[in-house]
Amino acid sequence: MTDSEARLAIGDPVLDEMLGGGVPSNRAVLVTGGPGTGKSTLAMQFLQTGLAAGEDCLYVSTEQTIDELRDSFSSFSFDVDHEHLTFVSIHATLGQTVEGDEELTLQSLDDDEVLGPGFEAPFTGKYIRQYLERHVPCDRVVFDSASGLSVVSDDEERYRRTVLDLIRFFTDEADATTLFTAESYGNGGLTGSDLLRFTTHGVVELSRHPVRADTHRFLEITKMRGVDHDRRRMELEITTDGVRVGPLRRSQPPALKGHTHRPIGLPGLDALCGGGLVRGAGVLLQHDGRANLAALFSTLLSHAFETDHTVTLVPTIGLRQSRVESLLAGHDLALDELLAEDRLFVVDLIGAWDRSAPNVYAPRESETALTELLSDLDNRTDLDRFHVVNADAIAHAFGDDEARQVRYFEEAQLIEENDTLLHVSNPDTIDDQIGAFYRSAADQVLDIWLEDDGLQYVTLRKSPCGFVGSTSLVEYVEEPPFLRVQHPPGTRENPYACE
Repeated sequence: MTDSEARLAIGDPVLDEMLGGGVPSNRAVLVTGGPGTGKSTLAMQFLQTGLAAGEDCLYVSTEQTIDELRDSFSSFSFDVDHEHLTFVSIHATLGQTVEGDEELTLQSLDDDEVLGPGFEAPFTGKYIRQYLERHVPCDRVVFDSASGLSVVSDDEERYRRTVLDLIRFFTDEADATTLFTAESYGNGGLTGSDLLRFTTHGVVELSRHPVRADTHRFLEITKMRGVDHDRRRMELEITTDGVRVGPLRRSQPPALKGHTHRPIGLPGLDALCGGGLVRGAGVLLQHDGRANLAALFSTLLSHAFETDHTVTLVPTIGLRQSRVESLLAGHDLALDELLAEDRLFVVDLIGAWDRSAPNVYAPRESETALTELLSDLDNRTDLDRFHVVNADAIAHAFGDDEARQVRYFEEAQLIEENDTLLHVSNPDTIDDQIGAFYRSAADQVLDIWLEDDGLQYVTLRKSPCGFVGSTSLVEYVEEPPFLRVQHPPGTRENPYACE
């Protein structure tokens, strides 16, 4: 690992994993949040991890005396008396400077004078730096809190210079990796976190929000330059050892693994899902009616044929016959040959196919006729089967209760261990109850949608494995498979996938 890639662990395994090993070395990172969210605890844990590694650490407080800090951390297992840990406290007091001006002066919360008797130094980055020079170089620094600099926020340029001076000092002169803490709200002017959000290398957001009747703490890495970090919101707990970030996993561990995957030929999507679509159980693809699914379906179908699967297709309106023929041609596959060779069976419930073509069927009498047809088609092949089912068409053709019976039949009677069952649904076009039923019945749920600016995304909502909760960009490319799905964070081992 090069110097630019070096990481300093914070001390929580999940958080460090989210960061690809820790915060970037010799950089400044902001930890921001409201009161009681755990900023100081996280910052001290960062220093304690450094102390355990034999590093020199500095804690600069702008709000508490050293005795107050000791009292604040007394309930934790932190070693606040470690020989390589230095505490410094500073604050601003109105006074007479050496130049004879009355303005904010630099003082220590523990000593009356900072820079020696006989004069008072202005509260500026220059003199703060001069005071702190006696405590560097060091490996890790916590500046708790940058909100203590807000006393100069009425002079925006002075505040900006003070903040930038400190960042440069800790990074360039102290040769340290620094965590700045700051409150995430202010009184209408610049707050301790506003400028730091733009000037620091990364931002870790802490917050408190209700989950039903209880308040929980949360952590989110909203920025980390040069790091393929995990962007999902995580829970944060305060323990006697510091902070604990969780969940450790959002999907079941390999010891409980009861499924296999079917890769679909899109590496990013396969990685997102922990290896591909789940075999032997139902998968649900929900869309918003605006996302273009053509390229995705062409890849799904072509990969199924290339891996010796037989496909049963209950098409959406976007998979009318002429469109499927064109999509398959882009992968050098001929629709008429696949139909004639019993590699593709089409159950057309929406009247979008030529029903005189071989292996194109239209059972509209009842769900019983549909299940009997599906069973018959299933028995006509010894290959593994891939079912792509327009769930909305079944609900519209037969009704909600009948659609439930078809869904139960598919998984109970049709799907074997190596088969794949993919339902496609636009929740806005069906009743909420049947939509909830499809989500509940599926072992794996993917959402795909189009933003107003034309960006398309896919999220893994539910799965026994994979990056549950992660969102990936979907984009088109010139060559097969004509689609690229952004990989989930890849600078570290995926702790959420079942191998």
